[in-house]
Amino acid sequence: MRKLLAAFLLVTVVSAQIQLPSPIPLPSTVIIDLDPDQYDDEALFELLQQGEIFTFLAKSKSTQNPELAAVRQSYMTVFNVTKKFYTSTAFRVAFIVPYKKIGKYAYSTSNSALAYLLNRKVPFEMELLPITDENNETLQSALESVSGGEYDLVVAPVTLKGAEYFCSQPLDVDLFIPTLHKNRIVCMNNLVTFGGIDYPAQIETLSYLVDSNATTITVSDRSSISKMLSETVAATVDVQDRISLDRSGYYKDLILQHEDLNQSTVFLNTPVIKSSLFLSQLTLADFKPLQILSTQINYSPLLLTLTQYHDRENMVVASSIGTLDPILSENIALVNRDVRFNWLNYATVVGLDRYFCLKTGEARESKEVFSDGTIAYEVKLYEAGLYRFIPKETPLPPEEQNETTIYYDDTEEPFPDTDQSDMME
Repeated sequence: MRKLLAAFLLVTVVSAQIQLPSPIPLPSTVIIDLDPDQYDDEALFELLQQGEIFTFLAKSKSTQNPELAAVRQSYMTVFNVTKKFYTSTAFRVAFIVPYKKIGKYAYSTSNSALAYLLNRKVPFEMELLPITDENNETLQSALESVSGGEYDLVVAPVTLKGAEYFCSQPLDVDLFIPTLHKNRIVCMNNLVTFGGIDYPAQIETLSYLVDSNATTITVSDRSSISKMLSETVAATVDVQDRISLDRSGYYKDLILQHEDLNQSTVFLNTPVIKSSLFLSQLTLADFKPLQILSTQINYSPLLLTLTQYHDRENMVVASSIGTLDPILSENIALVNRDVRFNWLNYATVVGLDRYFCLKTGEARESKEVFSDGTIAYEVKLYEAGLYRFIPKETPLPPEEQNETTIYYDDTEEPFPDTDQSDMME
């Protein structure tokens, strides 16, 4: 009887312990909205019917429909969705994204940033503020949404028009623009920093390869970036001929009109697909330039895929993309984003990395230097090889190439080094 009573008491104690509530808090769910599209109430009902619950929760926070609001509250309770996810040591960033202006890059930059922040394993809050245009009223409304000290950084991948407006406004938060270099704009606002590619510096470095005895030709199309590159080339070297490509994709007849393409130096300032078509049709026309030079616009594995090696064997491409931690690069690749060749994704991560580390005290993942309100990229040259881009030694400026080399005896002290000017933007 005593054994039976002891067994009963043991079961009672165990049962009582099992019924005690756990001191570990329930896991919370955080929903990060990376979809720039807006949803009206009808679209929200369709999301519910299709079972897209988390998209519904992300997009229904401002709905005025009482039925949708009730459903939203129910799902937030079921999934334990938190409205805020940060502590006193967290990092808070907002993205102002004119998705109709920058298209696919609206998703690309924000997803790259999200992958970076997740890789850091530090609590953070990230909010996407999609805007339809870059009118002053729209931009001002977006600025008001991020003002007040709630955010540590605002990332705004805007065009020149949007950058000019932000530079002219009083800000209370650091604002990073990854789409432009500071040499594209006059900006006196100390809270605005830029991360775009320094194309003039790339063209300046490529110009060191130009043979003064060869004919120099620019190839461009009607896009603003292409025209800007060709104008920069013309301001840097002596250009004898200019070729403008149309949208047809057939350029052989146009090529045959420019016999000086043979043994010339060609600055190819068109996007990678149009460049590939031009290069392949140069070969088809049996034309062989002495060298083909291009900037970041053609630093893409697509160039290696869309052309034959003999189409590009004399091609040199400039790039300013540096290296990041391999694990970080792979984690970003897991969200289908590239920081090895996509300069905008790379610039976004570099800028985010700088401000994140300033706030948290963590070690930086990027070695890029910020100077005078912009990323001071190093220009590197690559040959378009058989299977990959092969690093090429960067030549000295012409004035230094012509200097006489003086050799010293080991016992003598050499003269001090001559001053070397910085690369012009």
